Amino acid sequence: MSYDFAIIGAGAAGTLLAVELVNRPSLLAKRVLIIDREGGDYRDRTWCFWAESGHSLDFLVKYRYTHIAVSDQDDKQYASINPFTYNRIEGVDFHDHFRPILKNHPQIDFVQDEVVGIDSKKDVARIHLSSGVSKLAKICFDSRFTYDRLKGSKYPVLQQHFIGLEIETNEAVFDSNKADFMDFSVTQKGNTRFMYVLPTSATRALFEYTLFSHNPLKESEYEQAIHEYLALKEITNYKVISREKGSIPMSSHPLWRPLSSRVLPIGLNGGWAKPSTGFAFNRSLQRVKQIADCVEKDPERLPRLKFKNRFWLYDLLLLDLLDRNNGEGSKLFIRLFEKRKPQLILQFLDEKTNFSQDLSILAANRPIPFIKAFFRWLFKGF
Repeated sequence: MSYDFAIIGAGAAGTLLAVELVNRPSLLAKRVLIIDREGGDYRDRTWCFWAESGHSLDFLVKYRYTHIAVSDQDDKQYASINPFTYNRIEGVDFHDHFRPILKNHPQIDFVQDEVVGIDSKKDVARIHLSSGVSKLAKICFDSRFTYDRLKGSKYPVLQQHFIGLEIETNEAVFDSNKADFMDFSVTQKGNTRFMYVLPTSATRALFEYTLFSHNPLKESEYEQAIHEYLALKEITNYKVISREKGSIPMSSHPLWRPLSSRVLPIGLNGGWAKPSTGFAFNRSLQRVKQIADCVEKDPERLPRLKFKNRFWLYDLLLLDLLDRNNGEGSKLFIRLFEKRKPQLILQFLDEKTNFSQDLSILAANRPIPFIKAFFRWLFKGF
């Protein structure tokens, strides 16, 4: 049997794309294959994003934050982000909602297997599975990312890497309305390092030790940093409830380019995470709509997406500075949040500002390093 669309991976990107495709009236006759590896349930993931009320997935939001802080001070100030809230969706809620829809939808075949190879012909992709079976699809969307895709890139390549511990205390010590976006009070050690803190109640919170740097640490180093941070905050009587870890690519490399004539990368594999921050959820919602728009116009043709715009350039300039001097990140982010309102910064990160607002954001930091970075890439070639 041949399918119109095959989606490899049923994480957030694959799930959102499948739902978007089968919800388009003009694509009701199309067949969708989802291939997800064994153990790829993704229920231990969380996704965060900011939005005004009425977001399309508002019903899945479990925790909301009305104030955020970016600082290196103990007596930090939390700023209101109204009309936005910073929202957290739990992987278990996301997949408990969407997984039955995918598995029971008449247009979708859901297969649990591992893809071991893809051969692309002029008008079809043959997908080889570890079980020995092959599947055919006119268009294949592949969410499997490895850092091998960035080897040899002419663009800076960093990682946002982290380990998080969710803890529970005996006493009420947290404010569940306030999130620490970036607490740079942790020792920088020549990198851009911060603690990301999301309380879920007065006695529970996620503490995530995060770096924007070139290479991951030993796992014990992340956890030691979290325990030391808690000790400094005089939080000593607690137990660890859960643990998470991850690594998100930070690069302006054009990951969105097709992998072959029949295969388009999606999710992290398609560069859907914003290079300068790692945020991906809202961008994923935008990308799946763009893809669905393209295949509605021509279901036989691989969508051609391109995201080299002025925001791509801004990300490149910031990553160039972090690549050359990785310890400068804390100063850049602190200056930005000290001098500009968080609502404007969030709009900028969502790429919804005008050029005048862009200049205001860029002017929050000393312009000379960014100007030098621009000319470096102008001469090197964007």
